[in-house]
Amino acid sequence: MAKSRILAAATHITRRAARRRYSVVSTILVVFLLLPIFLYFLLGKVIANDPRLVPHAIRHAQNVLLITAHPDDGALYFGPSMLQGWGRKHVNLYMLVLSSSGGKSDGRAETRRAETKASCAELGVVDKKCLILENKGLQGDSPKPWDEQIVERVLERHVKKWDIDLIITFDEYGGVSGAGANHDQQHRSVNKGVQRFIKNKHRQVGKDEEHKPTAYALQTTFVLRKYLSLADLVPTSFPFTLRILEALLTSVHETPAEPTSGGKLAPPKNGDVYGDRALIVTDWGRHTRAQAALGEHASRYTWDRVLYSVLSRYMWFNDLRRM
Repeated sequence: MAKSRILAAATHITRRAARRRYSVVSTILVVFLLLPIFLYFLLGKVIANDPRLVPHAIRHAQNVLLITAHPDDGALYFGPSMLQGWGRKHVNLYMLVLSSSGGKSDGRAETRRAETKASCAELGVVDKKCLILENKGLQGDSPKPWDEQIVERVLERHVKKWDIDLIITFDEYGGVSGAGANHDQQHRSVNKGVQRFIKNKHRQVGKDEEHKPTAYALQTTFVLRKYLSLADLVPTSFPFTLRILEALLTSVHETPAEPTSGGKLAPPKNGDVYGDRALIVTDWGRHTRAQAALGEHASRYTWDRVLYSVLSRYMWFNDLRRM
């Protein structure tokens, strides 16, 4: 009798524990699945393009330059940033690719050049504004990092040529793609070249004011987060919590910007107070365009790229920091 009571009690306790574990696990799964979807709808639809999340320098840029190392970098990393201005009047999008080899010297430079042009078109960059360079000092199959001074000179020339007021590029970690040491080093070299350009320009007090563009760098995360897709929107949006709440609860009190002598919009009189960072989340339509842009790189569109187009955080949103 005593044994049966003990057995019954043990069975009851085990069932309760199992139900509790099931409840905890199901709650975690619901939060893991529903919270990212909620944030995606909120940030990609409800408060998309709010000044607290997408600052003045990005929203009102007229000539936007994406500078990358390799032909497919733009589609792999920067779709949300480039598509943020897609379809807006008086916005000119430019892409400057520093090497056509894509990190491998396999004789397919012309194929990748054509693919990059097609990918640019999907991102809203017209053919003549999508430039793939052949510079002896900037070769994708080079075993060494690129000379940042060469990157700086190339950038300066095209900023003046295209009258650029916004630059977007890699941060100092270069996206950590895992595609190879050379590949990642070249991403970092692009960042260093842009950093040199920005620092030197801002030392020129009172000179060449029309060619002192704002620059933003795409923030790199470690590999696990990189492939969490929308789930990574939860930790990414955490530093923006106060701004998100402000966007939901209050209207922005931004003093209207006035055109400069060159016709561009000057920063607001009260300053670009939210200009230190940006969180750009694509809606579904722009996400599919970003996927189409990646698919144009057919020579490198293998099964892992198909998974990347769904699982990579960079295909859904970009977390930018001002350089």
